[in-house]
Amino acid sequence: MSYATAETALQTILRTVTGYASPNVALGDYRILGQGLEKVVVLNPGAFNRESIAPGIVHTAWVILVELYIAFRGEISTIASDIRTERQALIDKVDTYPTLNRAAGITLGAVEAGDEPELWMAGSRQWWRQVLRVTVKEATSVTYAE
Repeated sequence: MSYATAETALQTILRTVTGYASPNVALGDYRILGQGLEKVVVLNPGAFNRESIAPGIVHTAWVILVELYIAFRGEISTIASDIRTERQALIDKVDTYPTLNRAAGITLGAVEAGDEPELWMAGSRQWWRQVLRVTVKEATSVTYAE
């Protein structure tokens, strides 16, 4: 297993949320913000921690940044309501796949934190952006070369 496996598994799950599909869920590609969509998710790598728990066994905790963007459409109260709804839909979907749909080596995947929503500019368009932090834990066996 690798970070890429976890990120791709999460992307596949997020694309099953109502209103999200291939066009508006991307891996690190911000060009998606210029395609006239009303809501977008961009996944990016975050921090990670590794721990050797026994000879030949390593636990890794990968953080995947799930950047949720909602196009700014006038009233702040409307956008605030939209971000609450969309954020909850993403969290609820991830909660139903605790091993990211049985992805290889994953022992747990969960939304563990989120940053404060913020106003964000991309080109001439304004977005409300909130970053959710998904922690994916994996256990791997290491074959020593020495």
